[in-house]
Amino acid sequence: MAPSLFDDHGFQDVRNHESGTDFGAADDRTLRMAAPALDGAMLDALVRYQEAFLAHAGTEREPLAVAHQKAQAASGLDLKTVEQGTSMLRAFGGRRWTARKLQDKLEQLKTATGADAEELRQRIRGELLNQERETEALGRRYGEAALALLREREALLVDLHTRMTRLLSQG
Repeated sequence: MAPSLFDDHGFQDVRNHESGTDFGAADDRTLRMAAPALDGAMLDALVRYQEAFLAHAGTEREPLAVAHQKAQAASGLDLKTVEQGTSMLRAFGGRRWTARKLQDKLEQLKTATGADAEELRQRIRGELLNQERETEALGRRYGEAALALLREREALLVDLHTRMTRLLSQG
């Protein structure tokens, strides 16, 4: 892929290592410039937002809009940052939740024998590799430091992702 015109103008926080026709990588780099920089304080605020949202929408059965307002107030973040941040958490949480489910299935198949079982294990391993690759690609979109921070708190973020998905898919 051709170098970006931004490469020499201070926007080069994600190196352009792409040499093929992976246009997703170019899109990720473009979106990286629009994404807010994630640090520990922002991640804490996003976690506060999700926990407050779950508390208000999950138990009190308030309208989702009211729960969203209360959660945003609890987080201390502006609306744009909340939306961009929760999008990042959904992308990461969804990938890691899927990887964990695949890992669980692989563990269940550990003692299974036969050609069908081996074929299924191979397909699951392939999908696990794909999920890892897609998780690493989030580093292009959000930055390597952000991905490292998300990985540090993976267990908490996957739990929040699961609870948010459960709540929002009741509809």
